[in-house]
Amino acid sequence: MTIEEIYDESIKPLSPSERFRLATLILSEIPPQSVVDFRDTWNEEDMRDVSAYSSRLFNAEFPEEDDLVETR
Repeated sequence: MTIEEIYDESIKPLSPSERFRLATLILSEIPPQSVVDFRDTWNEEDMRDVSAYSSRLFNAEFPEEDDLVETR
């Protein structure tokens, strides 16, 4: 049985308050070390860099569309 099947057959029919209670129980069992460390997320400079790279790549692949993508 897949997670989707379990959800559709067992969880979805529950009332919203029962689903919330179940979600709370599940989340309380997840150890803190298994939570994603957000210190490794992208900062604004990373986002600008990847955006600029993506624009240059697009313009190289589709030169006739140069006016659609602004590069900095």
